[in-house]
Amino acid sequence: MRPSDAGTTENAPVNDIQDAGGPRRMNMPAPDRRMGGWTGVGYDDIEVGQTYPPQPLPVSASDVSRFYRSIGEVRPAPEIGTRIPAFLLNEIRALKKQMKFPPGVLHAQEEIEMHSAARLGEPLMVSIAITNKYIRNDKRFIVFDQQVRCATEHRSIMTIKHILYWPC
Repeated sequence: MRPSDAGTTENAPVNDIQDAGGPRRMNMPAPDRRMGGWTGVGYDDIEVGQTYPPQPLPVSASDVSRFYRSIGEVRPAPEIGTRIPAFLLNEIRALKKQMKFPPGVLHAQEEIEMHSAARLGEPLMVSIAITNKYIRNDKRFIVFDQQVRCATEHRSIMTIKHILYWPC
Protein backbone atom coordinates (compact mmCIF):
# COMPACT_ATOMS: atom_id res chain seq x y z
CA MET A 1 0.00 0.00 0.00
CA ARG A 2 1.28 3.44 -0.85
CA PRO A 3 1.51 6.04 1.95
CA SER A 4 -1.02 8.16 0.07
CA ASP A 5 -3.54 5.27 0.30
CA ALA A 6 -3.63 5.23 4.13
CA GLY A 7 -7.13 5.80 5.50
CA THR A 8 -8.94 4.84 2.29
CA THR A 9 -11.10 1.96 1.14
CA GLU A 10 -11.62 0.69 -2.36
CA ASN A 11 -14.62 2.96 -2.76
CA ALA A 12 -13.95 6.15 -0.84
CA PRO A 13 -11.67 7.68 1.77
CA VAL A 14 -12.74 6.63 5.28
CA ASN A 15 -13.32 10.26 6.25
CA ASP A 16 -15.80 10.63 3.36
CA ILE A 17 -18.08 7.93 4.80
CA GLN A 18 -20.15 10.09 7.14
CA ASP A 19 -23.49 9.49 8.77
CA ALA A 20 -25.11 9.90 12.18
CA GLY A 21 -22.42 7.69 13.75
CA GLY A 22 -19.49 9.63 12.24
CA PRO A 23 -16.70 8.14 10.11
CA ARG A 24 -16.86 4.37 9.72
CA ARG A 25 -15.47 1.41 7.81
CA MET A 26 -17.20 0.21 4.66
CA ASN A 27 -19.79 -2.54 5.26
CA MET A 28 -20.10 -1.62 8.95
CA PRO A 29 -23.44 -0.02 9.81
CA ALA A 30 -23.25 3.08 11.94
CA PRO A 31 -24.12 2.60 15.61
CA ASP A 32 -27.51 3.88 16.64
CA ARG A 33 -26.56 6.85 18.85
CA ARG A 34 -30.11 7.82 19.78
CA MET A 35 -29.68 6.15 23.18
CA GLY A 36 -29.28 9.44 25.05
CA GLY A 37 -25.94 8.86 26.79
CA TRP A 38 -26.30 5.12 27.29
CA THR A 39 -23.07 3.40 28.33
CA GLY A 40 -22.91 -0.35 28.14
CA VAL A 41 -21.73 -3.20 25.97
CA GLY A 42 -21.55 -2.25 22.30
CA TYR A 43 -21.35 -4.69 19.42
CA ASP A 44 -17.60 -4.17 19.00
CA ASP A 45 -17.06 -5.02 22.70
CA ILE A 46 -18.70 -8.46 22.41
CA GLU A 47 -16.20 -11.29 21.98
CA VAL A 48 -17.18 -14.54 20.29
CA GLY A 49 -16.10 -17.41 22.54
CA GLN A 50 -16.71 -15.45 25.75
CA THR A 51 -18.20 -17.68 28.46
CA TYR A 52 -19.69 -16.70 31.78
CA PRO A 53 -19.63 -18.63 35.06
CA PRO A 54 -22.67 -20.83 35.74
CA GLN A 55 -25.40 -19.05 37.67
CA PRO A 56 -28.29 -20.40 39.71
CA LEU A 57 -31.65 -20.44 37.98
CA PRO A 58 -34.15 -20.38 40.84
CA VAL A 59 -37.70 -21.51 40.11
CA SER A 60 -40.13 -21.57 43.03
CA ALA A 61 -43.54 -23.16 43.52
CA SER A 62 -45.07 -19.68 43.32
CA ASP A 63 -43.35 -19.16 39.91
CA VAL A 64 -44.94 -22.37 38.62
CA SER A 65 -48.36 -21.43 40.05
CA ARG A 66 -48.14 -17.94 38.56
CA PHE A 67 -47.24 -19.43 35.17
CA TYR A 68 -50.31 -21.67 35.12
CA ARG A 69 -52.58 -18.83 36.24
CA SER A 70 -51.19 -16.65 33.43
CA ILE A 71 -52.36 -19.19 30.84
CA GLY A 72 -55.75 -19.55 32.49
CA GLU A 73 -55.24 -22.90 34.22
CA VAL A 74 -56.29 -23.52 37.80
CA ARG A 75 -54.12 -26.20 39.38
CA PRO A 76 -53.35 -27.26 42.92
CA ALA A 77 -50.18 -25.82 44.46
CA PRO A 78 -47.18 -27.59 42.93
CA GLU A 79 -45.17 -29.92 45.13
CA ILE A 80 -41.50 -30.84 45.14
CA GLY A 81 -40.83 -33.03 42.12
CA THR A 82 -43.48 -31.35 39.92
CA ARG A 83 -42.28 -30.76 36.37
CA ILE A 84 -41.29 -27.15 35.73
CA PRO A 85 -42.77 -25.74 32.51
CA ALA A 86 -39.95 -25.25 29.99
CA PHE A 87 -41.17 -21.69 29.40
CA LEU A 88 -39.86 -20.76 32.88
CA LEU A 89 -36.34 -21.97 31.98
CA ASN A 90 -36.06 -19.99 28.75
CA GLU A 91 -35.01 -16.52 29.79
CA ILE A 92 -32.14 -14.11 29.27
CA ARG A 93 -31.77 -12.67 32.78
CA ALA A 94 -28.54 -14.61 33.24
CA LEU A 95 -26.95 -12.79 30.28
CA LYS A 96 -28.36 -9.44 31.41
CA LYS A 97 -26.60 -9.98 34.76
CA GLN A 98 -23.30 -10.25 32.87
CA MET A 99 -23.60 -7.29 30.50
CA LYS A 100 -25.57 -4.08 30.18
CA PHE A 101 -27.83 -4.33 27.13
CA PRO A 102 -28.35 -1.23 25.02
CA PRO A 103 -31.89 0.05 24.62
CA GLY A 104 -33.48 -1.44 21.53
CA VAL A 105 -32.16 -5.02 21.77
CA LEU A 106 -34.67 -7.32 20.10
CA HIS A 107 -35.04 -11.07 20.45
CA ALA A 108 -34.79 -12.06 16.78
CA GLN A 109 -34.80 -15.86 16.92
CA GLU A 110 -34.28 -18.84 19.18
CA GLU A 111 -33.88 -22.59 18.92
CA ILE A 112 -34.72 -24.82 21.87
CA GLU A 113 -33.56 -28.37 22.42
CA MET A 114 -35.10 -30.27 25.34
CA HIS A 115 -32.99 -33.00 26.96
CA SER A 116 -34.82 -33.88 30.18
CA ALA A 117 -37.46 -32.48 32.52
CA ALA A 118 -36.61 -30.01 35.26
CA ARG A 119 -38.31 -30.75 38.57
CA LEU A 120 -39.36 -28.35 41.29
CA GLY A 121 -36.90 -28.49 44.16
CA GLU A 122 -33.82 -29.53 42.18
CA PRO A 123 -31.08 -26.88 41.95
CA LEU A 124 -30.75 -25.56 38.41
CA MET A 125 -27.77 -23.79 36.88
CA VAL A 126 -27.49 -21.85 33.63
CA SER A 127 -24.27 -21.37 31.63
CA ILE A 128 -23.88 -18.89 28.79
CA ALA A 129 -21.46 -18.60 25.89
CA ILE A 130 -21.31 -16.01 23.11
CA THR A 131 -21.06 -18.22 20.01
CA ASN A 132 -21.28 -15.81 17.08
CA LYS A 133 -21.88 -12.27 15.96
CA TYR A 134 -22.60 -11.05 12.47
CA ILE A 135 -24.03 -8.26 10.36
CA ARG A 136 -26.88 -8.94 7.96
CA ASN A 137 -28.72 -6.27 5.98
CA ASP A 138 -26.85 -3.56 7.91
CA LYS A 139 -28.14 -4.95 11.23
CA ARG A 140 -25.92 -6.30 14.02
CA PHE A 141 -26.73 -9.63 15.67
CA ILE A 142 -25.18 -11.59 18.52
CA VAL A 143 -25.74 -15.29 19.15
CA PHE A 144 -25.48 -16.87 22.56
CA ASP A 145 -26.07 -20.40 23.77
CA GLN A 146 -27.67 -21.05 27.11
CA GLN A 147 -27.29 -24.44 28.83
CA VAL A 148 -29.66 -25.32 31.68
CA ARG A 149 -28.50 -28.19 33.90
CA CYS A 150 -29.44 -29.87 37.14
CA ALA A 151 -26.65 -28.78 39.49
CA THR A 152 -26.56 -31.95 41.60
CA GLU A 153 -26.79 -34.57 38.84
CA HIS A 154 -25.07 -32.47 36.13
CA ARG A 155 -27.94 -33.59 33.89
CA SER A 156 -28.58 -31.48 30.82
CA ILE A 157 -32.13 -30.15 30.79
CA MET A 158 -32.28 -27.66 27.94
CA THR A 159 -30.11 -25.94 25.35
CA ILE A 160 -31.28 -22.64 23.90
CA LYS A 161 -29.70 -20.69 21.06
CA HIS A 162 -30.71 -17.03 21.21
CA ILE A 163 -30.14 -14.55 18.40
CA LEU A 164 -30.45 -10.90 19.43
CA TYR A 165 -30.52 -7.78 17.29
CA TRP A 166 -27.89 -5.46 18.81
CA PRO A 167 -28.50 -1.81 17.82
CA CYS A 168 -25.08 -0.33 18.63
